[in-house]
Amino acid sequence: MEFTKEQETIFACDLRPDEILKVKAFAGTGKTTTLVEYARQRPDMRFLYVAFNKSVQMEASKKFGSNVVCKTSHALAFRSKGAKHAKRLVPSFKANTVKEVLNLKSFEDAKFTIDTLQNYLVSADPKVNNRHIPFTAKIYYESSRIPMPDFVKMGNDLGRLMCTGENRQIGMLHDGYLKLYQLSNPRLNFDCILLDESQDINPVTAAFVLFQPGVSKILVGDPHQQIYSFRGAKNSMDMVKAQHSMFLTTSFRFNNSIARVANMVLRHFKDETKKIRGLREKNGNKDFPQITTIARTNGRIFDEAVSQLRNRKKIGFVGGIAGYRFNRILDAYYLYINDKYKIADPYIRSFETFAAMGKYAETVEDHEITSICKVVQNYRHEIPHLINEIKNKAVDVEKADVILTTAHKSKGLEWPVVRLTDDFPDLVVDGAFVNKDEMEADEFNLIYVSMTRAMDKLKFDPQCSVIEFIEKAKGLN
Repeated sequence: MEFTKEQETIFACDLRPDEILKVKAFAGTGKTTTLVEYARQRPDMRFLYVAFNKSVQMEASKKFGSNVVCKTSHALAFRSKGAKHAKRLVPSFKANTVKEVLNLKSFEDAKFTIDTLQNYLVSADPKVNNRHIPFTAKIYYESSRIPMPDFVKMGNDLGRLMCTGENRQIGMLHDGYLKLYQLSNPRLNFDCILLDESQDINPVTAAFVLFQPGVSKILVGDPHQQIYSFRGAKNSMDMVKAQHSMFLTTSFRFNNSIARVANMVLRHFKDETKKIRGLREKNGNKDFPQITTIARTNGRIFDEAVSQLRNRKKIGFVGGIAGYRFNRILDAYYLYINDKYKIADPYIRSFETFAAMGKYAETVEDHEITSICKVVQNYRHEIPHLINEIKNKAVDVEKADVILTTAHKSKGLEWPVVRLTDDFPDLVVDGAFVNKDEMEADEFNLIYVSMTRAMDKLKFDPQCSVIEFIEKAKGLN
């Protein structure tokens, strides 16, 4: 395999103990391939590759040599801190359960208590504090003119029950034993730690991985692909001072036409001065049997599924249909018709009316609930039938005419032809670029991630504001 000059420079960088190499790698530039070759050229060193999730870890294990151990941060923590809670592990806390166990006044009190504890668990902080109270909680209680409860105390109470197991209704979260592991100041017996997708590593993982004494580290990531801030992810690459900084700018995934559009977004909204270089176009006139549609929200995915079925297209969902939470649309419909006994989701059931849920979602800028409300208002009494039809007619993605996915689920994947829907935030308003400081950076990153899933062709819905942005950005070049 031929490597670029940028990759060769990285391979030649020998690190001393405690030294850090940061590699800023744009979309499709061979991040993992570069790390695999770096380790292959050093067979006498012991490497730890820390993966963002289980699927990435399993894929990496197939590529690395025997001198590399591939683990997720949770797998590292499980043996010493998670195994003893194995029979109590739960994926999340239910707000109705927390409300009952802690004897709280409202569902909102329970939800924000869970959020406060979760924000603490993914942080590097030793104790729960006011910084962990979600901003949306402050907005909610101010707008409702209700005194805000002591979420620090309530978060601590919930965390104590999680750790002690004294109440059977409160289990141990996976992020709970990870936090216990971080607080124990573990020592990892390796020569070098490889941290892929480092822009998405949360502070609790960074706290015990990046500060291992006597161990060199290589951080590889793309700050512009950070799309999990809502889960507490922080850009570890900016947090750590490195002795060496390098770049990967040549994409092996997409052509120069796609690279130019991606560069426009990064330059105008992310102040990026480096440019991505794409491949020469090879399939300009080729027809592809499939198209992948990427949307911002699950509600828009529902719209697409209905539209494609009506056009007699076979549809497939990346990761399976269950991940798109169409049951929440059905629950929102039951709230709309005031049939609350049929609502399974406790969050949706907590609202007195459909209008109240819509108003709350708008207040706290919950894009997902807002999109669900629009779906219910558009389809109304057709919703139960449409959901059944979608579930019954969905096929595996390999057999689909149209593949459907959200921007978050598309990360790390690629397809020949990609189409972006029109539910991404507007990049141009009233003929002017939006103020980048007035929108979350993750929103620009989601557009960049979605664009760079395309390998040959990138398309947009007619109402997608990216079209207007491209035309306006061209005029400035």
